[in-house]
Amino acid sequence: MNSPLSAGPPAPAAVPGPYLGTGVPHEPSALLPAPPPWRTYAGGPDLAPPPDDAAEAERRLGAATRAALGLPTAAGESAAVNAALVLRKPLLITGPPGVGRSAVAYRIARELGLGRVLHWTVTGASVLRDALYTARSAEGGTRVRLGPPGTALLPYGRPRVLLVEGLDRGDFDLPVELRAVLRRGGFDIPELAEEASARVLTDDPGVRAPVAHGAVACHELPITVITAGRARVFPAEFMAECLHWEHPVPTAAELTAAVRSRAGLTDSTEPRLLAFITELAEAWSDDPHALDRLTVARALDAVTLAAAGPWPPDESPDAVAARLLGLLRGPAPGP
Repeated sequence: MNSPLSAGPPAPAAVPGPYLGTGVPHEPSALLPAPPPWRTYAGGPDLAPPPDDAAEAERRLGAATRAALGLPTAAGESAAVNAALVLRKPLLITGPPGVGRSAVAYRIARELGLGRVLHWTVTGASVLRDALYTARSAEGGTRVRLGPPGTALLPYGRPRVLLVEGLDRGDFDLPVELRAVLRRGGFDIPELAEEASARVLTDDPGVRAPVAHGAVACHELPITVITAGRARVFPAEFMAECLHWEHPVPTAAELTAAVRSRAGLTDSTEPRLLAFITELAEAWSDDPHALDRLTVARALDAVTLAAAGPWPPDESPDAVAARLLGLLRGPAPGP
């Protein structure tokens, strides 16, 4: 077992904290628990609060919140997130693609009023230094731009939300390097070491931040959400630094609500289209291999195609579902 929040029954007990998992913003903004003394940092002075990005949050989560849709929080989600908030440890979320792992980061930011999510997508060619910052020579000096993790480690009065998507796709040493930077609460930019006060570009559009003598140091560690298909590929020292939660497969009701919310459909939508969504959700829950071929994104694609037509009057919703899923799924994966 990698941590007290590793996957498997029984579900973790509730951990007191501000995150409810509803997606409803706290009014006023939620008070976060103070970090433990061994995870406090002296970076500063604090920068202005980050910009919001309501449009991206709505694109990721849909316009309607879980509360408005009458849906419960996924089993174990609020306990895992609140434990990460209390301990200020990264939260590693594993599970198949399409179940909503990345959406947790956007729900945290929207619910707790933490501003725009800083999003780093990892590939096989990813290098941590390039994600922290890039530097190039320019007229009048060195031009530095911070990436998402680098921006997350600037001094803010309230923590930023950092989403590291697909960490298992990176080099084997990348998790250990990320762990070291988070444990330190900052990093150095050698190109700026001799500059008493430089202003660098950040990952937030149009926002610059001051950096003294090339040292970036946070005041609050970012709320770091890391997604991966599986946990066993990571080094033991990295897993010891994280809390681990296995995202459950959505139920038919959760998939139906997610698709309707993100597609902007209401009860007044054409009845056959609503019935079609129900057919998709049932296919998801009934087929033990459905996750190999169906994701929320593919379900949204199928709904878009069904809404656009053509849809013969005598074709039933289940027939439309079978036709469109066959188109979107392609050949079944091999052994």
